[in-house]
Amino acid sequence: MKEEWRNLCQRLDYQFNNPEILQQALTHKSYLPAETDEFFENNERIEFLGDAVLDLVISEMLMEEFPELDEGGLSKFRASLVSESGLSKQARGLDLGLCLLLGRGEEMTGGRNKTSLLADTFEAVMAAIYLDSREKDGLKQITRVIQKIFLPHLPQDGEDHITRDYKSELQEHVQKLIGIPSTYKLVEESGPDHEKEFTMAVFVREKECGRGTGASKKLASQLAAENALRQIEKEPDFLPVENIN
Repeated sequence: MKEEWRNLCQRLDYQFNNPEILQQALTHKSYLPAETDEFFENNERIEFLGDAVLDLVISEMLMEEFPELDEGGLSKFRASLVSESGLSKQARGLDLGLCLLLGRGEEMTGGRNKTSLLADTFEAVMAAIYLDSREKDGLKQITRVIQKIFLPHLPQDGEDHITRDYKSELQEHVQKLIGIPSTYKLVEESGPDHEKEFTMAVFVREKECGRGTGASKKLASQLAAENALRQIEKEPDFLPVENIN
C-alpha cells in the first residue's frame, strides 16, 4: 500500500481488510493503469453509493444531535454538510488530494485540488469503508468514521446554524472593507427537474471568493457566502482590497 494511503487510513482511524476497495475509491476515471497493475476500477460507481451512505448516517446523526430541529431544518442542515463545498472541505482536511490516482491531463490541470473531484472522492471513500466493513459490522464502522469527521464541526445550536444569514454577513463585511457589494453567479446546474442542484459562486470585484452547491440557488448562495467568510477568517488578506485604476 502506498505511504499516502497508509497515512489516510490513520487519519480515518480505519484499516481496510481489502485494500483494493480503497484503491478503487481513490482512482479517478482519467487514470490509465500500468501493465503491472493487478487491479483497476475507477470510483464512479461507488461514489454513487457513498452519496446514499452519507445521507443516511448524517441524517441519523443530526436527528440525535439536534432534537429541536424539524424536518425542514434537518434537511437544510444536511444539505450544507453534504454539499460539494462541504464535502470538499472534509476531503482537504484528510489530504485526499495527495492520495488520488489521476490521469496526466487531470494532474496537469490541478485535479488534486478541484472541489468537485475532491467531493466525489470523499463520497467514494465513505462507500469503500462501508463495503469493506458491512459484512462484519453493518453500519457500525462507517457511522463511527463519519461521526468522527463531522461531529467536531457541528455548531452548538442547530437553529442558529440554519437561520444565520451568511449572505448579509458577507455583504456587510465587504461593504465596510471595500465599499462595493459582493455578487453571485450561477456556475453550474445539474440533475433532473425534480432533483436539481445548483452551484453558485460569490465574487468580490472579479475574484471568486467561495462556492456552494444546494437544492436551490438561494441555499447555494448562502453556502457560497459561508465558505467565503470562513476563508476570510483563515486569511485576513483574502479579499482584493487594493484599488483598481
